[in-house]
Amino acid sequence: MKSEIEFILKKAQRLIQQKKIAPAETLLLNEYNVWANHPLINLALGEIFFLKGDATACLQYLEIAYKHGKNIPSVVVSFAEKLRLNNETTQAREVLKIALLNSPCDRVLLESYANFCLTDQNRLESLKLNSRLLLLFPEDSTIHANIAEAYAALDNYEKSLEHQNIAIKYDTGSQVRLNRAITLLTLKKYEEGWAEYENRLGDDITSSPRRRLRVPRWNRQSLQNKTILVCSEQGVGDELYFSSYLPRLIEISGRVILETDPRLKQLFRDSLEEITVFPYSRRLAYEQPVFNYGWLPKSIYPDFYIDLASLPHFLFEGWMKPLNKFGYLKISKDAHDYWSKYLFKISSGRPVVGLCWRSGLNTIDRQQWYPPLHLWEQVLTVPNICFLSLHYDDDIEDIRFFKEQFDVSLIKLSDIDLKNDFEKLGAICTALTGVIAPSTAVAHLAAAVGKRTIIIEKTRTWCPIVNGLDAFLPCIRRIFPPNAGDWEWVFNGVRKELSSWLSTE
Repeated sequence: MKSEIEFILKKAQRLIQQKKIAPAETLLLNEYNVWANHPLINLALGEIFFLKGDATACLQYLEIAYKHGKNIPSVVVSFAEKLRLNNETTQAREVLKIALLNSPCDRVLLESYANFCLTDQNRLESLKLNSRLLLLFPEDSTIHANIAEAYAALDNYEKSLEHQNIAIKYDTGSQVRLNRAITLLTLKKYEEGWAEYENRLGDDITSSPRRRLRVPRWNRQSLQNKTILVCSEQGVGDELYFSSYLPRLIEISGRVILETDPRLKQLFRDSLEEITVFPYSRRLAYEQPVFNYGWLPKSIYPDFYIDLASLPHFLFEGWMKPLNKFGYLKISKDAHDYWSKYLFKISSGRPVVGLCWRSGLNTIDRQQWYPPLHLWEQVLTVPNICFLSLHYDDDIEDIRFFKEQFDVSLIKLSDIDLKNDFEKLGAICTALTGVIAPSTAVAHLAAAVGKRTIIIEKTRTWCPIVNGLDAFLPCIRRIFPPNAGDWEWVFNGVRKELSSWLSTE
């Protein structure tokens, strides 16, 4: 019986590793009548439905797995993690705590609870648990990496770097080095930081782009009379941010071809006339972006390519200095004038400030980077200002909250596609007094078109700061607290900065 179960599970796992999710599901469901109460069969099915994006079915199977396998660490950890991702954090915590009471020295459970504490904002408890593990496994890279993450969450990047330096002695994988890159950049160690940031492209990074392109990667060769292709990567906000380096690349290149998100195509074409712009051809293969280049014209086929976010590394000059003082994207005068008149009319001549309080990707892991809605009171109660929502998703409940709590009515441009029409969104931004947002595509677009922007940060930023302004997009002032997570301090700073805007209107 045991050998039969092992055979089924091994076969299913092999199919999952081969990305054959449907056959793995069929295999397990065909055996389900016989093994309906077996914890590992239900665990495997739960993981399959998680990969399929079916949270309800995933939790149903994992609950059965947990019911019959509370003594199996892998079952407990998977159930708790999926509960957490489903915003059921209280139950997730209890599942882990009960398991640890029964097995207080189990490494898998200790690591899982330490990671849970970190995501649940209990950073000191996470650090304590990982330090306990370190006594047992002093040369374990994962534990050092987890301690580094806990220190980073506590805004102690110096200690974080210490443990990352130890971690890479035992694990040379790209993820460990990528985490170290962010720490180095946060500590303003730019040269080493940008070099380490290249590890985001490692083969062992799930989100690393795969490019079907037979062109050598640029490595600082002369670009005189040469054509270089700048390849798209990451999200649209990242593209807007790192594209701030394009004007410098243009200066040293014979020809620049830019691959970009289709939503940004026209903005780049109108703004950077020296470059040739094409929308990317991209598909996702199990979370991994795969780029195809059949669209490249043979007449201008590139000599080299470079990934967009590698430009700071290859063009870095040994120090950070501001780029694009007034942004690098252009909006037509007619579009700017139209929205200026429109906003002036609906605001009765009062200043209009654009707001974005979270990104469209509002997962539980990302929610911790967005302040609670009630803290926006310090901003929304500044007198004689109209506020405009720049959210593209459903924000009706949030807007209703602001009205009920602070008696503030936000303007909502419901007839405009703010998710896809970046030309129109950029034009609206130019007509605003300014924009306030977390680090999102909206904020980066506003700064790229030359509009002053406040970005609110939960902790110190890895983005380079020169004289209080973002070095890549100097229209951005990033406000972050002296103590990680002190949103009250952040909003006090935002209110002061907003008041200074009004004094210059």
